[in-house]
Amino acid sequence: MQVILRVFVWDFAPNTMSSTFRRLHNEWGLDGISFVVSNPSKLLLLPNAEQGRFRYADEGAVCFQPERSWYAGLNIMPVPSELCGKRNPLREATEKAKEVGLRVSAVVTCCYNPIIGKQHPELTVQNALGDRILHLLCPANPIVREFLARMVGDLVTNYPLDAVELEDLGYLNLTKFPSLTTDLHLTPAADFLLSRCFCEHCYRTATERGIEIERVRFFVQTELEQFFIAPTELAQSPLEWDFWEGLVEGEARKTIHMRMDIVSSLLALLVEQIFHKHEKRVHVEGHLLPASLWQIGIDRYKLRELAHAIEVDAKEVPPDRLPPYLLLNRQVFGNQVELWVRLHPSERFVPNRQAFLAQVRACKEQKVDGVVIVGYGSLRRQNWDWIREAVSLLKS
Repeated sequence: MQVILRVFVWDFAPNTMSSTFRRLHNEWGLDGISFVVSNPSKLLLLPNAEQGRFRYADEGAVCFQPERSWYAGLNIMPVPSELCGKRNPLREATEKAKEVGLRVSAVVTCCYNPIIGKQHPELTVQNALGDRILHLLCPANPIVREFLARMVGDLVTNYPLDAVELEDLGYLNLTKFPSLTTDLHLTPAADFLLSRCFCEHCYRTATERGIEIERVRFFVQTELEQFFIAPTELAQSPLEWDFWEGLVEGEARKTIHMRMDIVSSLLALLVEQIFHKHEKRVHVEGHLLPASLWQIGIDRYKLRELAHAIEVDAKEVPPDRLPPYLLLNRQVFGNQVELWVRLHPSERFVPNRQAFLAQVRACKEQKVDGVVIVGYGSLRRQNWDWIREAVSLLKS
């Protein structure tokens, strides 16, 4: 079983990277290291980073210097973090990790990008009310698709990567934004309705398919306007395929299938660049409940065909509930694609060390193909012991 550690480049100091990576590989027993490419928030508290505990940066800014030739003809390119200065931290980290024998991967956030969305609102999701959701990029937008394809091309050609981990792929929800403030109780259904895209590109694709997209948009608009007055029956409904596909006399089903085709074709575009052209592995973020993937536009059958591995996040899942989720993913995806699990050795997500190690045992018993352990500089030092114990348990 492969065990990799997911980290920020900001966890490490340039002059001690090599020795730290050697320790992670030789003493901790890790097989690989995974670098988060985009800043997930404006402030990172890294109490055990090798230099600097507080890191302020624009959300969505990247930890590498883009090669401009990859973005020729586009009016956008990745925005380097202010923390980079004139350095290229991702290059330094990936090369030094590779030198000590670690497998190296990069975590690419696809359709969540506040910094690009603010600079280019025309690339973002436009909901049924006409509002732009600036932190969410629309996967149907041809510029977004080209931008993502070129960014992964930039990464796989200029950095010694073995794999790319694709996250936040699809039609995401409003509540993805961690700083959202509202007095509304946003149920999953209300969140779903607020976040559906009806931009010109989604509209055009629907029209070409003969979908009555304006009818669908007006239905969603009316529901939202009612929801802003008082809770509605639809907003309280569970997000279940059998119910939602029948709305608007079947037009909702056509729209959902259209979105799944859009996201599947975007995934195929990225796989073409990462794997077919450059022979790197593709890992894609999945869900503990695969049947829910339609909600963000992911077709689980296409996912099985295109990805090398599916990663599911087990944070906050009690150890005794984890095996059924993993078994369900195995039943849906079979052995055609690897199953990886993300675990978080932090009291923020699990109550204590024993609960974390129980999750680890569940992964071993279910014979998952790989485990991604999340955190390094962001953790307490005592939690590093949890990681070492987890690796030992998984490798025994």
